[in-house]
Parts: sequence; C-alpha cells; structure tokens
Amino acid sequence: MGVNDRVNILLVDDQPARLLTYQSILSDLGQNLVLAHSGTDALDKLLREEFAVVLLDVSMPEMDGFEAAQLIHAHPRFEKTPIIFVTGIHVSELDRLRGYKAGAVDYVSIPVVPEILRSKVAVLVELYCKRAPSRHCRRRIATRTSFSPCWPTSCAIRSHRFRTRCS
Repeated sequence: MGVNDRVNILLVDDQPARLLTYQSILSDLGQNLVLAHSGTDALDKLLREEFAVVLLDVSMPEMDGFEAAQLIHAHPRFEKTPIIFVTGIHVSELDRLRGYKAGAVDYVSIPVVPEILRSKVAVLVELYCKRAPSRHCRRRIATRTSFSPCWPTSCAIRSHRFRTRCS
C-alpha cells in the first residue's frame, strides 16, 4: 500500500508518551497517523485534512475531549467522523453517556490493550473506506478482496462530505 492509498487517523492527546504509544500500536495498520497535542490543535488539523477516525483523550487542559468532540461534530463536514475516547480515569455510565452525546462511538481505557485499540480503529477505517469510495479506498478494498468493486456513479451527489473525493 503506497502513501496515496492511506487514510488519515487523528491521534489527540496532551501527553507525548501516550501519542507515541498510540503510534506504536496503530503503525501496523499502515495508515497516516497525524498527531495533535490539544483539542485546538486537533480542530486545526481537521480543517486541513479529512480523517477516517479520531482517537481523542478525554482529559486535556484548556479544551477537554468532550468539548473538542462537540466542536468537531458541530461542523457539517465532520458530523459523521467517528471518535474513540481514551480515558485514564474510571468512567461511570453517566460519563459514557456524556461522551456518546458529544459524538463518541466508543471508549478505550488506559492502560490500552494494543489488540483492542488496533481492532477498533481498523474497523472504523474499513467503514470509512466503504462509505467514501474514493480512488485510494477503491484500490485498498480491491486489493483486500481481490476484486474491483463497481461503485455507483452517483457517489458524488450522495454525500456533500465526500463530493470532491469521489471521482
């Protein structure tokens, strides 16, 4: 898989050691891992690129993960971007509900179990590729399934979010 065949995964944490851990765990997926050190940094990166999934620390200074997730999903371009919250604290059911309301699709607890995190992110990358049949995703799916799927020609009008990516 070449660089053009990869999707972007945004890793957001204020602790560099955790970002390094996430990079190490997710590097086997062969995707572009983009690092952000704060919620504000994550929002800036989201405005510049498209991401298949966001791995977002819940507890960060200035802007916590809940606020960042709400801002991400408030933007029409990112309203369907899946967010996995990472938390090092015990999460109650009310905290989980707050996270899901903010836009999380899942939670991962610290210490992270590498196989679980990698599996969760891999599934979301596959869903992203099936949702957005852009050129690089078509090639990726074709190689994994050994046939070239016939994508509908109407994909450009199906979703405003991916209009420019379907060609």
